[in-house]
Formats: sequence, C-alpha cells, structure tokens
Amino acid sequence: MKTFSTLLKTPYEKMIVACLVAREAADLPLIASLYAQCNDRKLLTFAKEHEAASIVAMRLETLGKATANWSSIASEWKYRLLQRFEKLDRLAQACKEAGIPMIALKNAGIARAIYPHPEECPMGDFDTLVKKSDFVQAHHIALAQGFVPGFRAVETIEEEGLEAGLISGGLEYRVDLADDTLWLELQWRSIAGRWIAPEIEPKTETLFETALPVEGSSILILDPVWNLIQVCLHTAKHSYIRAPGLRLHTDVDRIVRAYPDLDWQTFVQRIEQMRLKTATYFSLAIPAELMNTPIPEWVLSALRPPKRQYDFIFRAIEKGGLFHPMQSKFSRPAYLAFAAMLFDSPLACWRTAFPSPRYMREHYGLTSGLTLPWHYAKRFANLLFRRVKT
Repeated sequence: MKTFSTLLKTPYEKMIVACLVAREAADLPLIASLYAQCNDRKLLTFAKEHEAASIVAMRLETLGKATANWSSIASEWKYRLLQRFEKLDRLAQACKEAGIPMIALKNAGIARAIYPHPEECPMGDFDTLVKKSDFVQAHHIALAQGFVPGFRAVETIEEEGLEAGLISGGLEYRVDLADDTLWLELQWRSIAGRWIAPEIEPKTETLFETALPVEGSSILILDPVWNLIQVCLHTAKHSYIRAPGLRLHTDVDRIVRAYPDLDWQTFVQRIEQMRLKTATYFSLAIPAELMNTPIPEWVLSALRPPKRQYDFIFRAIEKGGLFHPMQSKFSRPAYLAFAAMLFDSPLACWRTAFPSPRYMREHYGLTSGLTLPWHYAKRFANLLFRRVKT
C-alpha cells in the first residue's frame, strides 16, 4: 500500500512538511539539514504559496538562521492575529451579554485556546458557531459591531442575505481593522459541507453542551473529541489538498498533540455512527504519515477503507498533488467521483444527495409537499454544478 510520505519529492516540499509539525515536536536537526539544501529566496516564495511562511520563519528563528525577511513575516502575522482576536473577543462578549454563547471553530479555536504560538497560526478567516435559535440576533449584533456581510471568495456557491444564511447554515462578513481586514463566518451548522449528509452532521445544540470556556475570553471551543471530528470533516470538505491545502492538516496535528489522553474510543464510535469512516481516515492518515502525528494505529485500522477504495482516493490525491493548493486539483467529473468515493457506502452517498422529506421541509421552510420534487432537483443540481473552483 502506497503511503503519503512517498509524495514528498523535493527538499522544499519536505522542508514545509517538517516545519508544519507542532513546535514542541518539530525535528530541528531534520529541518536544519533540509534548509541547507534549499535556496532561501525560493523557500520563502514556496512557503508563502502554501501560507506557511510564518511557521517556517519560527523554525528558522529557533535554529538561529532566520533572516530579517523571515522575522518580519512572523512578527507581522502575530500582530495581525492578536488584533483580529481582540475584535473577535469583543463580538463574543457582546453576544454573551445578550445570552448568546459562541464557539470559535477550527483554526480560530485552536489558535485562541490550544496552540499558544500566534505567529504559527496563519488563517484566512475566523469561523464561529451559534445556535440556530440565536442566529438572527447574533447577526444583528455582528452588524452593530461593524461587520458587513460579503463574500471573501470571488467564486462562491452561497447566496446573499439573512434568509439565505438561515437555509445554508451561516453567513460571511468582513470588518476593516486599523491596517487589516477580518473575515468572519457566523454559522449555525458546524460543518455545512455539501457532501456531508445534513442529518448526520453533529447537532449544534449537542456541541454546546460540552463546549469549553477559553481563559480571558467570552468565546468557547469544542471539547477535544468534537473538535477533532470537526477539523477532520473540514479537511475532507476541502478534499485534503484544495486551498488552503497542506496547512489544513496542522489542525489535526495540533489537537492530537494537545490532548494526549484524548478519548479515541468515543471518537471512533461517533465517526462510525455518522458513517464517515473513509472521509475521516484520510484526514488522520495524512498528518500521521507526513507529520508523525501520534494517532493510535488501531484507530487508523478501524477507519481504513477497503483497498480498492483506498487506492482510488490515494491516486486522486497523488494526481492532484499535495502541494500548490491554488492550482486546479480536479476536473468536474473527477471531483464528483472523488467525493462519491469518500462515502462509506452507496446508501450514505444517496442520503446526502437526497435527505429525508422531513429535513427538506424544515430546512427549506416548505409548507406544502407539492414543491418537494422541485427542491430535491434543485439541491441535486447544486451538488453537481455549483461549487467553488477546484
């Protein structure tokens, strides 16, 4: 069985991967050896392409090899992230005062509460979660805080407006800071992946029941098991290699290393109940093989798909490439085939494309069953044809 480590070819690729490992586990002698094989200017360009320049900068600084260019990148990112967190904390506090709890998801939650090195946490936006019953009020609080609805991606499948957000799972906003722009996603669905069956997605209310407080902030984060599940499914949502690409896999690495006593038994049970073993397996296997993330072998064995399915997905990732995330990774037919192969069974795939009539009525606010076929057809067409460019 081919492994993902075989896909690392050049010193630049190996260098980026070695630097992405969480700081306390980074192999500094290996990084020093790889850096000696790289041209510093080319490495900087390559690291910027993969949104990892500030992380590489900190590894070079530890080795005493960071030039002024590298050091300024790390300092600038730390400043930007801390400034953004001040704005996030003010929003979370305003929501809390209104009786609305808010969770910081994915990289935002990791950087705010788990991984205490802001220089090493580059990210494009903050994802936050509120209950659907609080969504409208949280939206108005965000507007009062200066957040303006808009889309960061030029090509998007989303529609504008509060009503659209109540259907799709959330809205995107921007706010201009002193010398920066913060993009924020306010969600009431934790995943909102179009290829993840909505009926098996973790219920938002369930996530809030075990959410953890963050010291010095009104924001919350997911408990360790749900946090790892959420980032695994988010990585799968990006097909493991689509933008922002390899950097996504640091989320798994940092959560796993932060919780050495993580309840893996519960993790596997929940993934099996959600029928998402295949999708989750690759979110774990890639950092386990590339970054030596300490994921128990029995967990990988329990989630590993059959060989034919594994080989198909591996070949698709190999062809798309682990690197250069802004490049097109799949043709439309290849993407649809890839997404279909991530399901544990044909039935799971079918349930995602065609959820239950009850879900459709609730989700789209249908008062009559007469329009149900039309909404099923529209949903299926959107799954096939409306997506961000890959």
